[in-house]
Amino acid sequence: MVAIRLGGSGDMTGDGVRWRYHRAVAQLPSPLLYDNVLYMINDGGIATSFRPETGDVIARARIRGAVDDYYAPVAADGKLFVVGASSKVAVVDTGGTLEVLAVNGLGSPSYATPAIADGRIYIRTQETLWTFGAH
Repeated sequence: MVAIRLGGSGDMTGDGVRWRYHRAVAQLPSPLLYDNVLYMINDGGIATSFRPETGDVIARARIRGAVDDYYAPVAADGKLFVVGASSKVAVVDTGGTLEVLAVNGLGSPSYATPAIADGRIYIRTQETLWTFGAH
């Protein structure tokens, strides 16, 4: 993963890169910036949190209780949500610690990134569209 400085013109190869990270990067990375912490999860379930300005790693950990293939995290209400291909949903504390708060299964495979709208999270599995949130 590479963070590139905004602005500039011409050849910015030397000056344009702010930082680089090469360990445990996803095949198709979809990082998420939430509350000034950058999150990334790789295909095998290793999550990494960074300070976005410097690229310093805050924490790196396997999603405990939910070893799976993951694609993209989403966040809302102070929580990070990651859904694995086998439909395990991990709820992770934000702030960079990567502490797993809960893991639940939905019963059928999921290959879609969850959506969040109006205080609800929507998760599509092969068989069902789930929604969770306050009434």
